[in-house]
Amino acid sequence: MQDAVAFAPHRFDALERRLNHVNSTHAQLNVDQRLRDLTNGIRSDKEKAWLIYQWVIRHFRHDLKLSARIGDPGKHSLEELFRLGGGSCAVYANVTQRLFDKAGLQARTVYGTAKSGTNTRQFGSMPVNHVWNAVKIDGEWHTVDTTWGAGVVGDGGFERVPSELFFLMRPEMAVLSYFDEKDQFGFQKRFGVTASLFRQIPEDAMYAVGAGFDPRLVLNQQRGSTGSPVVKTFDHVPGAFKVINAPVLGRLSKRPLKLQLESEVFDEMVVVQGKKWIHLKKQGNTHALELNPDRGELVLMARRKPTSDYEALLAYQVH
Repeated sequence: MQDAVAFAPHRFDALERRLNHVNSTHAQLNVDQRLRDLTNGIRSDKEKAWLIYQWVIRHFRHDLKLSARIGDPGKHSLEELFRLGGGSCAVYANVTQRLFDKAGLQARTVYGTAKSGTNTRQFGSMPVNHVWNAVKIDGEWHTVDTTWGAGVVGDGGFERVPSELFFLMRPEMAVLSYFDEKDQFGFQKRFGVTASLFRQIPEDAMYAVGAGFDPRLVLNQQRGSTGSPVVKTFDHVPGAFKVINAPVLGRLSKRPLKLQLESEVFDEMVVVQGKKWIHLKKQGNTHALELNPDRGELVLMARRKPTSDYEALLAYQVH
């Protein structure tokens, strides 16, 4: 789990109540008044940033037609942007930046390329297909992307799927999906991510980290086998499980395989290959197994107490 968003349960509940209260009862107030009510008495910069992040991703929607009407969001007031309630990444990043500034947080807007971005164009001398933010918390810069945190755009349009994955992303995770040509924070230099390496990293790499893989392990795997597919992951709340030992590579050879995961959420884990169901041995919150896999699809599945349904966690192709 990303430790940046690991609030104690009682604190998380208090913040959630505050956010819901402001959203449901303060619609008649202007943005500045609502922001004051949202952050009043909050001393932690991390908590302020989280409240603003959640406010933005729950209010705004992806809408490219609306974005074309808006043009430069910097020419519009926050009141107008909140009234319109949507736009492109430029709108999300502009609103997030202004709210961070008003809350007294040290933040920047970043123009660059992202794995999920489209329509790359020049911004000065830089190629740009996405705009996001960075915020300084406890002396460290973290990536924040309210655009992708809000949801996804599919054939049916925008679907709101609020996600914690894009809040206070650790640098070693952010470099898998975001490239800042200026390297303002030294992330690319620190982790040795060049423009050529970044172009070849699969889009799924960041989601493998969100599913519990160590980002340094993912980076090292890509350096050793650039552009190779990563393990297939599925939508789970960050922190549902942690990978202790499992391949990052999505294609495996038919050789002995070790799996070890930790989870406080899942009570049982099993490897499924065709009609074979092989249970991982459980000790405390740790689930482990060594096996000789068969060729074909291999899926690691898990069951929560007290349900009988199994959920897919990881999937590989064995050759």
